[in-house]
Amino acid sequence: MMKMKRYVCAVLTLALMLSLGVAHAAALDEVWMEYEDYSGNRAEQSVDSVSEIKELEAMLLRARDNPAQLDECTLNCTLFCMTGDGDIYDFAVATDGCPFIQARSNSAVYSLGDDYARFWEIFADVREGMGYDASAVFDW
Repeated sequence: MMKMKRYVCAVLTLALMLSLGVAHAAALDEVWMEYEDYSGNRAEQSVDSVSEIKELEAMLLRARDNPAQLDECTLNCTLFCMTGDGDIYDFAVATDGCPFIQARSNSAVYSLGDDYARFWEIFADVREGMGYDASAVFDW
């Protein structure tokens, strides 16, 4: 319960600080993704570009709550986000064309919406490392 409260507080603080246009202490410092499917295909990617980390942070802040039914989505990726404070937040990421991510801390589902294509452009190494079943859904 405490982790969820910290997560909600951090997200609200980030949103408030971004809306005010000031620097914020809890900005993302590191972002990486890990992929593994049922056939044993694996891929990992760290985002090294500061501008892409900031872009991903903005995407996560724009992601909207979505009452999506994830039963039909394949969640083979995990997105890890570490703040400057050392807190790590992780999200399950759909790899079958569903534009959804799910916060592991509270199971909330979010839609990447218009950011979906750019999200996967940033994580091109993971996308390319996917097996045929997952990567075939991308229209690249």
